[in-house]
Parts: sequence; structure tokens; C-alpha cells
Amino acid sequence: MDYKKKWWRHSVIGVTLVGLGINFIAEATIIKGNSPDHFDLAHMALWFWIGLFGLVALNAGISFIADAVKQRIYLEIETGEAPKRGDT
Repeated sequence: MDYKKKWWRHSVIGVTLVGLGINFIAEATIIKGNSPDHFDLAHMALWFWIGLFGLVALNAGISFIADAVKQRIYLEIETGEAPKRGDT
């Protein structure tokens, strides 16, 4: 697989996972905020697992984005096309 395809794939996956992770963390926070007055293990397990999955997705997304940046740097080195000042 060439650098451009890898860069594109990892950047899309990374942004998607970051958004998913933030969404699940926010959902776990809302669920925890609506906790019952008495101790309920099922309720605690629900927001815990949703929040944990959100943190895993967020960290995986950041890793994919970092790898996409690396692939983009390799692509620019291979093609010799460094962006001009002010270009992104």
C-alpha cells in the first residue's frame, strides 16, 4: 500500500474514532449524572463500560491520527512535494 492511501485511510479512521470516543465519554458522563439514590451495581457497570470503551476509542483515534501524520511526512519526502508556506 502506498503512503497516500495509508495516510488517507488512517486519517479518516482516526477522526472517526476520536469523535466516537468523545461521544461515548459524554454519554457515560450523562448516565453517571442520572444515578439513582441507592447503590445499583448494574447502573455503575453501565457507565463504567461505556466510558472505558470511549477512552479506548479516543486513544486509538489519536494513535491513528499520529500515524497518518507520519505517513503524510513519508509521502512528502518520497514525492519531494513539500507544501509552500501558508499552504496546508
